[in-house]
Amino acid sequence: MGSFAWVVLLLPLAGCGASFVAETPRRAAHVCMTFLGMSLIVALFVLGYRLLHETTSINPDISTLNYLSLTPGPSETATFPSTFQVAVGVRVDNLSASFMVLISFLFLVVQGLGTAMLSHDAGYRRFFWASSLLATLMLGLVLSPGLFQVWLTLGAISATTLVLALHYWHRRETTAPARRAFSVLLGADASLLLGLAYIIDKMGPYLGLRPQPAGGALDIFDFRLLNPAWQAAAKGTVTNGSYKSLVILTVLLVVAALAHAAQAPFTAWLTGLREAPLPVLGAITMSLLAGVILLARIYTLLLVTPGVLSILAVIGAVGAVWLSAACFVSRDIYRVALLSASAQLALAITAMGAGGYSAGLLITVVSAPLSLLLLVTAGSLARAYRTRDIGEMGGAWRRMRHTSLSLGLWALAAAGLDLVGYDVVSSIFLNRFPNMREEVGSTTRYIIVQGGQMAGWVRDLVAVLAIAAVVLTALYAVRLLVTICRGTPAVRRGFLVEKLTEAEPPLRTLQRWCAAATVGAVVVGLPGIAAIGHGKGRVPALTFSHWIYYGASHQILPVEWWAFAAAAAALVVGVAGGVAVSRAGLTRRVARLGVWLRIPTLSATGPAAVRWAFAFGARAGNALAGEVVAFDHELVEPLYDSAGEGIEAAAWSLERVRVRRLGIGLGVTLAVILLLVGASVLAAGGHFPVHTT
Repeated sequence: MGSFAWVVLLLPLAGCGASFVAETPRRAAHVCMTFLGMSLIVALFVLGYRLLHETTSINPDISTLNYLSLTPGPSETATFPSTFQVAVGVRVDNLSASFMVLISFLFLVVQGLGTAMLSHDAGYRRFFWASSLLATLMLGLVLSPGLFQVWLTLGAISATTLVLALHYWHRRETTAPARRAFSVLLGADASLLLGLAYIIDKMGPYLGLRPQPAGGALDIFDFRLLNPAWQAAAKGTVTNGSYKSLVILTVLLVVAALAHAAQAPFTAWLTGLREAPLPVLGAITMSLLAGVILLARIYTLLLVTPGVLSILAVIGAVGAVWLSAACFVSRDIYRVALLSASAQLALAITAMGAGGYSAGLLITVVSAPLSLLLLVTAGSLARAYRTRDIGEMGGAWRRMRHTSLSLGLWALAAAGLDLVGYDVVSSIFLNRFPNMREEVGSTTRYIIVQGGQMAGWVRDLVAVLAIAAVVLTALYAVRLLVTICRGTPAVRRGFLVEKLTEAEPPLRTLQRWCAAATVGAVVVGLPGIAAIGHGKGRVPALTFSHWIYYGASHQILPVEWWAFAAAAAALVVGVAGGVAVSRAGLTRRVARLGVWLRIPTLSATGPAAVRWAFAFGARAGNALAGEVVAFDHELVEPLYDSAGEGIEAAAWSLERVRVRRLGIGLGVTLAVILLLVGASVLAAGGHFPVHTT
């Protein structure tokens, strides 16, 4: 399957290159979408093949090419005793086979959104080749056989994000946030690079003496070498490795993952880009999956470092509450969509921190098309109402029935029907971490990881925060649905309610595709589905945890009805609260709802204490969310603003002293530096004639 994986990886890149020679921007868009569609077809073939051969799909198919090879001198053997080699390639396992299909599909939808919303834009061609390049880089990240290729693709993703964010490069409201976002992502890439250097410094002697893995070129950053090295360091059998070394390395890698996933406190770079076109926001939002994929690939390191997973679960749970509260009080529908995507990934990180490796990745798979559905729907509403302010929308159910149904499906799924709440709660309370494979001579044994287990009070804290995040998610989802679909739009200059019409057919088609993908992801993740048939005609279990899991065997995760009950209770509370805070006249509105449903309502017929509790809960939620947003604007965003303004000030200073001769000189200098770097790489790799005396 390695050859087919190379085809999946290179097809979007070929479309990116072919778009430059297309006669018109429209033809360039068709070329990019055609190549990306071909990549999706091949990815589906690879996934189908592994599904039909599930008994042998545990072992990954790896194909690598030697990227760099250095022979250390006599004085350098203490750091690295053998030939230093770095390779790039593809690793086809169940995780990469599934995410190849997901990424190809999502970026195909994003490019379809571009054809619908950027048809007469000056940067039409640039968007398509940049989004195809970003799709290639995301596929390269998923298929990475080692940590070096992860760093390489993440760095290129940061640069491509800057290109996309500068779509309206002549507008200050988009250029300044784009530079700030790039500075944050560049810092994350620097943190990952420091992690690579730290691995060489602390584990170089151990890695250099390991036998070469079967298949492909030797890569010291290959996960097949790093996973045993991290386990050995945790046992104290690595000379320079220690608990402190593992903690430092983990911090460097986790910071990079959280920044690329736009998790708190690294969220402002994403929300600052909301002035960019919606297709650009869709492409950048899909690139947030890179952070979760990085955490999945270094999960062995997280398991063997005591306390790290508990801290990660707390960070994810706090971030989920923070981001959900910000969604609850935000009026900009684009900001809500961006924060919602980040909040869903925060729940995925919480599940992974609680030992739910499969549950975290399942939440990622479900939340990606769900977030894209909200973005497409938000774009349709913003174009129809000519505003992004939720408070100025209303009455969509009468005039935009199809878009209202798409928004309703998103709201129901986000409120709890996508089973994200169940996956998070069950992972936290089960506290059942996967077994880790350990090589002992020529045999393999499985040990239970004790370092990752959460203490009782930590588990309870994470559970309370996760349930609060699920409730807040239901609150803002229902609030958004009720506010937009009911009532009437605000009267303002230049907007006529009579001209409010349904979204264009291409946008409605994209809504259907995103909705279908979301439903499919939820169905695949239903717990308790067993395999069908026997022998060659056997269809594997559709339960996600039976397909993507850590180690060589999946965790035994029974259906927990109490987790279903907790998630259902959070859904009911969230929906009731969302209806309550989104409508004026609480008692009268809920009483009408009760009459319509022919059931009594607590808020209308219950005792005074119950009515007081409803009112107090709504006020407390508003106050908490307001403080969270104020903290976000007044403390977190200035941290990114300072870095971005420093870059802007330096660029302005250089512009003042710029002359033609200086510009030519700098260009020549840059060309010479690139030439020297290229020659050095070729010489180090043995592809350039070098004579020594």
